[in-house]
Amino acid sequence: MEGLLWAASCMRDRRITSVRFETDCSDLVEMTTNPMDWPAFTTEIEALQRLQEDFEDVSLSHIPWSQNGRADALAKEARIKCYIFSHIDQTRVDGDTPRRIGLSTLHLI
Repeated sequence: MEGLLWAASCMRDRRITSVRFETDCSDLVEMTTNPMDWPAFTTEIEALQRLQEDFEDVSLSHIPWSQNGRADALAKEARIKCYIFSHIDQTRVDGDTPRRIGLSTLHLI
């Protein structure tokens, strides 16, 4: 959750209004879809909900760990070094069909 809040804050500060976050943490997705089931994270979930109001289009979805390794490593390194980056995946396989992903798609978590 801390990483998602950090990433959302960075995108807001950069005035990026449309973003899709992807994570290999199914619990993180669950926290955002069923916040009442996660009372220990009430403060963080409310902070995320407030941040989401600053975006025109924002989403969070689960992806397999095998598709998230590079973005995860870059995000951890960026937090340690205090700089922002964007990892833009140009191609990804959905089912059997490769497709191009637009430059507005940022994989940060």
